[in-house]
Parts: sequence; C-alpha cells; structure tokens
Amino acid sequence: MEEKVYDLFKKLEIPFKVKVHPALFKAQDNDILNIDFENGICCKNLLLKDKKKDKLYLVCLNISKRANLKDIADKLKTGRLSFASEDELIENLGVKSGSASLLNIVEKQDTKVKFVIDEELNKDIDVWFHPNINTASICFKADKIQKILEYFNADYIYLDF
Repeated sequence: MEEKVYDLFKKLEIPFKVKVHPALFKAQDNDILNIDFENGICCKNLLLKDKKKDKLYLVCLNISKRANLKDIADKLKTGRLSFASEDELIENLGVKSGSASLLNIVEKQDTKVKFVIDEELNKDIDVWFHPNINTASICFKADKIQKILEYFNADYIYLDF
C-alpha cells in the first residue's frame, strides 16, 4: 500500500523521506515511543462524521493540537460531529484504524470524504504523515499537500484550528 504513495511522490516530483517505526495507533503512542520527527510536524488524522448530513471529514492537524469536535463543527458550519467507525474508515479511506491520513486518497480515489487541513500545514514546513500504514511516516513539505489533493480532484479545505 505504501509503495503507491512513494510512486505518487516520485511522479509529482515531491521530495520525501521515510522513517520506519513501531506501529502508532493514536497520537498518545508517540508520547511513549518518542519518535524523532526531526523538527517537522507529525500530523494526526481524524475521520469524523455528521450523521444528519451524511458527510465525512478527514481532519488533519498537528499531533500536539487538541481536536475540539464542537469547534471543528462550527468552523465547518455543520451539525454535531462524532468519530467514524472502523467499518466507515475501511469503506471510505481503504485503511484500518491508525493508518488514516490524507495520503489515503491514493488507495481510495473515489472517496466522498472532505479533507480538512489545519491552516498551519499550508506553509513551507516539514510534515509527517502515515503512507497508508502506521509503521512508517513520510516527510515532505506541507505546501505540497494541495498539489497531492488536486491531483486526485479531492474535496478539501484549509481551516485555522
């Protein structure tokens, strides 16, 4: 699965590096493992749903930020948000829990998920995401996120969290 991500980066001529590490399932796992992300921003990714509107959002933000679901819902001008189930994650992003990231678009190009990216990640900084597995992280410049999502005609928005 991750090979497709690396192939995409090569095709789009996006420089990257990869770090293999023990499995990370949630943001707190890195507090225990203390993986060195080399002054880059390690990103957490949350698949959220609005049951009333039948909408799904993948929220990508700095691992150190707390995700306030009410604030996110307000900024998206949507109803109450909750975490999507494991089945919804597999169906809509093609990965299991712990491997969600905006790079899942490589596996599930027809997804109906809207990608919601923290405005902080729209700069010339290094970011780390899982490349569709949770035992590795790929580092690249955050200002390339838009290039990746536009390549797949993905629905996305940047918001200030």
